[in-house]
Amino acid sequence: MLEVAIVGGGPGGLMTAWQVRKKMQGLCRVTLFEASERLGGKIVTRRFDNAPALYEAGVAEIYGYSQLGHDPLRELIEGFGFQTIPMDSQALHLDGKLVDGVEGMRRRYGDATADAILAFRARCADLMSQQAYYEGAGKHDNNHPWMFMSADEVLEQEVADPVARRFFRAMARSDIASEGHISNGLNALKNYLMDVDGYIDVYSIQNGNEQLVEGLSANLDAEVFLNHRVLRVGKADGGRYRLDMMNGKGPETREFDFVLMCLPHNWLGTIDFGEGRLRQGMSRHLAHFDRPAHYLRVAALFDKPFWEGQIEGAWFMSESFGGCCVYIEGARHDVGRHGVLNWLIAGIDALSYANLDDEALITAALKSLPASLGDPFPHLIEAKVHRWMASVNAIPGGVPVRDVVTNHMPEPKEHDGLIVVGDYLFDSTLNGVLDSADIASDLMLGKVMRQRYATGLAKSVGEVSGIVVPEPSLRIDRGYFDAYRGAGPYGEVWRRFSDPGYIRDLIDMVWQPKPGFKLLVAGSASGELVGALRELGIDAWGIENNRYIHGRTPAHLAQYNLFGTVADLPFEDGSFDIVYESCLAHLGTRGVKDALGELHRVARRGVYFGSVTADLTSEVCDMYDLLRGVKKLATWWEWSELFFDEDFDMAVQSQEMLDALWERTLAAGKGPGRWYEDAESLRYCFFNRIAPDSA
Repeated sequence: MLEVAIVGGGPGGLMTAWQVRKKMQGLCRVTLFEASERLGGKIVTRRFDNAPALYEAGVAEIYGYSQLGHDPLRELIEGFGFQTIPMDSQALHLDGKLVDGVEGMRRRYGDATADAILAFRARCADLMSQQAYYEGAGKHDNNHPWMFMSADEVLEQEVADPVARRFFRAMARSDIASEGHISNGLNALKNYLMDVDGYIDVYSIQNGNEQLVEGLSANLDAEVFLNHRVLRVGKADGGRYRLDMMNGKGPETREFDFVLMCLPHNWLGTIDFGEGRLRQGMSRHLAHFDRPAHYLRVAALFDKPFWEGQIEGAWFMSESFGGCCVYIEGARHDVGRHGVLNWLIAGIDALSYANLDDEALITAALKSLPASLGDPFPHLIEAKVHRWMASVNAIPGGVPVRDVVTNHMPEPKEHDGLIVVGDYLFDSTLNGVLDSADIASDLMLGKVMRQRYATGLAKSVGEVSGIVVPEPSLRIDRGYFDAYRGAGPYGEVWRRFSDPGYIRDLIDMVWQPKPGFKLLVAGSASGELVGALRELGIDAWGIENNRYIHGRTPAHLAQYNLFGTVADLPFEDGSFDIVYESCLAHLGTRGVKDALGELHRVARRGVYFGSVTADLTSEVCDMYDLLRGVKKLATWWEWSELFFDEDFDMAVQSQEMLDALWERTLAAGKGPGRWYEDAESLRYCFFNRIAPDSA
């Protein structure tokens, strides 16, 4: 049984433990260490002392993407049975007055200012589509024109109206959490688009966002230790990872096979990683993301909501404190007859005001309210202050954006069992940290599957459902094809694993090619699939590099099933409309890169990716000996990164199309327990070719 340590009991640690439980299927034992006395990190919901009124004390708001596609965080929350409460507002406190969105700005400041705001929002939408926004940070961001400009430079260059510039600074400051000269234009752009319809929703969990912590904690398969602060991480003499920590009573040392560091950037920097490669790798990692941003929370309980009738919605933005958000907690939580306002102060203002005592901070917050609301002090019952210095990142994702494997494995050569998780690797949100936990657990799963197979541990049974499970082997030899997947000779059983009607239907649904389109099957074996696709009216061709199985090609298919390698295709540029591949996983790292370049060269439309991935369950991999001969075992998203690097992009972008593909997949019997575990997996199987001049 593998031993896995998760360091950090905040959202990242809890989500990682949850992902590991879901994916590892009892292959490991997980231990979670948290330095404080509670789990949850930046997710904190509190009640006041003088009334049972809730407020959010942490800095972890929740964003919704359901209108754009798969929304893992919302599905997680709803899967725990929690109800969500939508939140929205357009109110802004500017020049001492309250205005209601763009039209309020028009009435107060005139057409020129309002039109400048609308024009800049349209410009932002032109520079980032809703789908690109949904896909999040990626290496393609490095080509964005605002990537290497500061947020201040962008506003000065793009918005001539000075009042409109102040509008955008005030509206986005509490989300950027930093100064315009520190954060870059692309990060600012993503925050400006939060106020444009169709890009993002904001919601809270009924009875407090900390419900998410309770849901995750109740669904962990891990031993949890509180008050265990990890001080040092390194390799032990036997090759395992050694954790030195203080447990509240004294020093303690434990060893593990994997370590997942699920700490905020600032806390990660407090760990001693010894000397040598690990220290160097972690130093580079920390330096790349060293853009600390800051928050202060000031929550105030009042005898009544004295602002009613003047402010609508769940919050209002204010230019006070350089630009802050003031939440109206009664819009999302039960506050009884009382009123609760909750200031989210950001950036250098948060850092500076944090040096004041609570009373001075509370006074400053109350004095920042619009004068039209009247004197707030007579209504004040109590107030609370929560400091979150260096809690988020001023440029989440880093500059330049790197590939996700580099971000999550700071030292992969000798320490590929040490993986980091963090929201700062994506967008400094709960949604981002869930993505990071997903990736980290996938990286661990891929390594575990490779180790199991290489050591023969995958052979747990001799026969499953009438299929003989063969001995583990890294060779694709005659025996492989003579007893294909343990089911029988390839020529007799291939349809059990490659359904030509299903392949054709999915290609039709994704690309709608013209009748008689030209298709290349990369990894075509003895050509039976090529022949079956030709019978369906497709101009199908094949390429196969195993001489034995290629030599068994039927005579009538010989001219269509060629011998060769996908890394050096014997076809002219743009020879095929679509490529269906099932062989990339059998190539090494260099071979994969060459092959993807060749697929890009010969495909006019796109590639249907059909190789073995690390996301497949261990039962399916063991049953059908799927890891035999696999040299590149990667997850769906890892493969997508490789495709992106070679000028491909996602072909499936609408939820409607994904739903239709999933329905057809279930009908074909290729759903959970057979190949695809969920609909989202299908999104990573279809890639459009991007022309070089538009990449």
